[in-house]
Amino acid sequence: MIPLEAVLPAAAAGALVGLGVRAAWPAKPDLASALDRLDATKAAPAFSATGAPTSTGSLNERLGARLLGEFGSRITLPVKDLNLLRISPAEHLGKRVLLALYGLLLPQLVQGLLALAGVAFPFTVPAVLSLALATLFWFWPGKDVARDATAARLIVRHAAASYLERVALARVANSGAAQALTQTADVGDGWIFVRMRQVFHQADLAGVTVWDALRQLGEELDIPELGRPADTLALAGDGAAVYTTLQAQARQLRIAMLSDAKAKANEASEAMVLPVTFGVILMLTFVMIPVTVTILGS
Repeated sequence: MIPLEAVLPAAAAGALVGLGVRAAWPAKPDLASALDRLDATKAAPAFSATGAPTSTGSLNERLGARLLGEFGSRITLPVKDLNLLRISPAEHLGKRVLLALYGLLLPQLVQGLLALAGVAFPFTVPAVLSLALATLFWFWPGKDVARDATAARLIVRHAAASYLERVALARVANSGAAQALTQTADVGDGWIFVRMRQVFHQADLAGVTVWDALRQLGEELDIPELGRPADTLALAGDGAAVYTTLQAQARQLRIAMLSDAKAKANEASEAMVLPVTFGVILMLTFVMIPVTVTILGS
């Protein structure tokens, strides 16, 4: 029978490993929360009055804010992606630091528990694992942010194409350039339209033109498609000419998104070739082995 003092450290080590994997593994997105993030009535509180993501007061954010205060100029973060996802840089940095610290300490804790159980373990192995896990856990949240930002930009590009068409219709109906931008954003029901309404309100208070504010928002979120109607209306002529230009821009944007979707579908199909081929070969192998053995035995 295995002694209890040997089982408990092993169980504790397994629990620590499981917690580390669970902390690093991206959680399965919840459909309700995903819809809430796109709901205009629930997306507004995600920004403060200045347009920055609201503070959550979490441990991640407090730690990240302290580090940014000390080493802000030396730390590189995907600020545009974080702005798009409404995640504060402090919270993102704190999460990365805590995960890296966990990965750094986890192998040492496991080694200590195994040592209590009387299991000898070389020191170099936990040291290498600590560095590897710390590096993995540091970069993992950045990969998640990049993936989520790519998906969010696709949503914004669809909204931008619709926005271009609506602004074109408003302009051809003899609405002013600024009025066409603001009134069209007022009827939008996505979170990006909530953000645009905030930007337009701040621009009105600051005495900045709405197309300059929209162009600045596109640069802030790294979505140049938002600046296209701004550039066109800044040089607005008669309504018919603007209507034709905006319609052409919307059509080009939809064609570009369709091309991207086809390219991603082709990549997914090519990625499935090898697994499917391997599965077919494996199945044929299992089917042919009994037949071959029977033939050779007879």
